[in-house]
Amino acid sequence: MEIGKMYDVMLDEAKLCLDELKVESSSAPPVKEEDSGYDDYYYDSADDEMDPVEEAKYLQQVRDSDGFDVDFCYHPFGGIMPCGCNDSDTPLAKLGLHCYNIDKGTNLQFRAVKKVNAEAVSFVNYYITLEAVDPDNNHSLVAFQTCVWDSATENKERLRLITKQCRIKPPQVPAAGIREARGSLWRWDPDAVDKFYTGVMPSWLQDDALTGPNKLQFHEVKDSELQDNEWLNLYAEIALSSERPDMETYLPLKVKKVVVRTKEDVEPSMKLKSSNAIFYMTFKTHRGHECKAIIRQTRDGIQGHMCLEVTCMLGK
Repeated sequence: MEIGKMYDVMLDEAKLCLDELKVESSSAPPVKEEDSGYDDYYYDSADDEMDPVEEAKYLQQVRDSDGFDVDFCYHPFGGIMPCGCNDSDTPLAKLGLHCYNIDKGTNLQFRAVKKVNAEAVSFVNYYITLEAVDPDNNHSLVAFQTCVWDSATENKERLRLITKQCRIKPPQVPAAGIREARGSLWRWDPDAVDKFYTGVMPSWLQDDALTGPNKLQFHEVKDSELQDNEWLNLYAEIALSSERPDMETYLPLKVKKVVVRTKEDVEPSMKLKSSNAIFYMTFKTHRGHECKAIIRQTRDGIQGHMCLEVTCMLGK
């Protein structure tokens, strides 16, 4: 399972990840922008239908767990399937946790990925169950769930990730409320994003960006702020993953400089807390590569939703 690939590469990687489940990409239904409910699950040919008992069990598990706890079963035309865990799941899990911490004002800290399910929907939805630690509650363990959509790119970015759900794992959600919640709260709303942060990805900083006529839109992050906002390292890791699927061999990273741009006229130090922002980052890999990245962070006003559009330039 790898992220940051073009469409054809992503389909190949999704197939490799799910190969043990006997899912062939050529048998997938026509790609939809986003699946808004579980009732869209269907089959085109009676010859390829699931066993009715197995299908009923699968649909019940999806409804009961929102897709996070589903047993393996054969899907002739796709569905939510267990796919194991690997290192590339970690940035996705951390992103969901980061989004939750922003929304709730918490400080949950990532510990480990415990389970990953995948669903081929205009690239891939990843349903990730992870373990976190709450340092504000005697470092108690927290079971956490996030659904991250590795979405099709559309603005000349290399990677587009959208968190669709970020939550502490509930004991059990009533099945009757799942479909309504998924349809109304899981769907990313691009029309709700400020137009200043849409369209083709911006170019690298101009030389006079910090002194020119738009200088109030920019803030160069201080070293102390880098230390207080460890999630900036996560953004650098996500940027690197868009170019290097084997990014684990390039860790740890050293973030050297960050400039953040926002439309909003707020105090410079508050720009890091803006819902919508553009980050210009330089960082160095463990192997000595100098990298530049542009990361556009946007929100659509729904808790648990965050979009990161990423471009990265990996130097020598």
